[in-house]
Amino acid sequence: MNQLPSPIDFSALLEMLGGDKQMVASLLSKFVDELTTDLTASEQAITDQDAEALRQIAHRIKGTSANLYALMLSAAARDLEQACTEADASLMKMKQQVMSEQAPAVREAIESWSAGS
Repeated sequence: MNQLPSPIDFSALLEMLGGDKQMVASLLSKFVDELTTDLTASEQAITDQDAEALRQIAHRIKGTSANLYALMLSAAARDLEQACTEADASLMKMKQQVMSEQAPAVREAIESWSAGS
């Protein structure tokens, strides 16, 4: 049975933060809150057809998720940021959807990790 890679590399994150599980849990909790807010804002930016606001949201998610080793989410946000630069409305909508679809897996992985740590 093939297991999908975790949406977050928890071991790399723990190693980067010196094995401080409390700090990791705190950062991840803050990240989930920000991600929820950013995803709602990204949906609004799509509705408003505000490519610049959407680009800024995607840029923030890309950076934060990369720093926390949520690499698939970071890649999806990078693709959205690129679509915003091209100001292609249908591509932006599609890439925003892809990014949004990554979020539940990230949230679940964080909840599962937090419960087990």
